[in-house]
Amino acid sequence: MFKQIKKYFFAILLKITILFSLFSCKTTSTLERQTIPQEDKYVITRELDLSPNQEESKYIFIRLYNPEYKNPFYVANILKGGLNATQVDETPELSHASINFSLDDNFYGLTSGGKYQLAQEACLYPQDNKYMKNCDPARSEQITYAIKVSPEEYENAKKFVENYADSTDIKYKSYLNFKIAMFCIKRKFFTAKEKKAFGSVVYPKRAQNKKIQGDEWRNENDFVCSTFVAYVLYNNVNKITDFFDENNIKYDYINVSDLVMIPGIIPLFYSTWENYLIAANAFIEEYPEFQIYLTE
Repeated sequence: MFKQIKKYFFAILLKITILFSLFSCKTTSTLERQTIPQEDKYVITRELDLSPNQEESKYIFIRLYNPEYKNPFYVANILKGGLNATQVDETPELSHASINFSLDDNFYGLTSGGKYQLAQEACLYPQDNKYMKNCDPARSEQITYAIKVSPEEYENAKKFVENYADSTDIKYKSYLNFKIAMFCIKRKFFTAKEKKAFGSVVYPKRAQNKKIQGDEWRNENDFVCSTFVAYVLYNNVNKITDFFDENNIKYDYINVSDLVMIPGIIPLFYSTWENYLIAANAFIEEYPEFQIYLTE
């Protein structure tokens, strides 16, 4: 009986998500993307405010993706459509997140499959990653963001992620997408306007953020890509910890587009996957202070 209920529940949820995906046909809006000709190779931000004490700060980088799949019927397209259809803020269409501590093309992303599910993802070598090899690098897009942190926070977060990357325990749990999907549907269509925006959302009472204690580097092993990035930031960047706690934000319900709304997250540059390094180098020409973060 339970198996039948479970079967019908997922069938109904799949139909709902497919329906939402049909509504999600708008053009991606990345760094004023609507004004950028399709043939442009990259776009870099022109309004980056760098403080004079640059040497006293470090940056953690977040790379968010708008993948275009080679097969239009690939199952991840359903998730992508559902995420885009349930956005409530003016954010880009995005469906995957990764994190890194340099601008080199080797960001850490969590996807299903393989012994090590938290693995380095290279836009220029998608064939080396089980998830990325299903995407078309010429049409898939990425936006690289940064958040300024203290040197101590930078080192703690870097060690935190590298420890996870060395572990086979961390897993991408697909069922968590259904939990987030149902929450996003409720937020989009059945929540008062003043409670929809990031920072004002009311999360389920059962949701609880977990803070690492002492020398511990992990408390959890089950994530999707966006909740892992939010978990890393929550546990290692004080201003994000404070913002989440003050606004009762639960990282377990953070979707990819929510990451853009975290205060202090700033966009650096946009490109297609195959032009990632071209864009990164163009960005550094504009902002040479970031040269130390690119070795490729």
